[in-house]
Amino acid sequence: MNTLSNLPSNITRSRGLALLLTVDKARSNLTEFIAAQIITGPLFVISGSEWLPAFELTRILRSQTLEVKETLNHLHTVRASTCFRLFDSLANIPSNGEPILLLDVLHTFYDEDISLRVRLFKLRECCRQLKRLALYRPVILVTQEMPIEDYEKFIPALRSIADRVLTLEPDLEQIRQPALF
Repeated sequence: MNTLSNLPSNITRSRGLALLLTVDKARSNLTEFIAAQIITGPLFVISGSEWLPAFELTRILRSQTLEVKETLNHLHTVRASTCFRLFDSLANIPSNGEPILLLDVLHTFYDEDISLRVRLFKLRECCRQLKRLALYRPVILVTQEMPIEDYEKFIPALRSIADRVLTLEPDLEQIRQPALF
């Protein structure tokens, strides 16, 4: 079973582009994944939606290290609210550097206020930038599988540039018996 907790350990250590498809948003699992990565070194996170871990990430780090501030300094974040901003963010990242984690990568392309032709063009431009970055550093794209028409139009572009495609299954919640006393 492929889950975030048992991904190949070299996914953020080797160059190339990995596409992670999730069934659900996997917010808590992504937060734990980010925490594990920034404990070992720097990580650049780009969010294609409004979500970025904050309080939960700090709580996880407090349980694993006393140097929370120093560890959080390993995390660099950018929010890209539109496909245009996503492209600008990718174009302005230098080729060499820390691993890149791109969350909710297709979210910015679902904006129906922008014509489909323009969104597809911007996606192709973003894919070129992602391929450039993946030549020199690890790039991990995370997107949620969605049963909508636009998803089926956009996902083939991401699959075509990915070196590896992993479908992540949601972690099953552990059943815990409450304390009686």
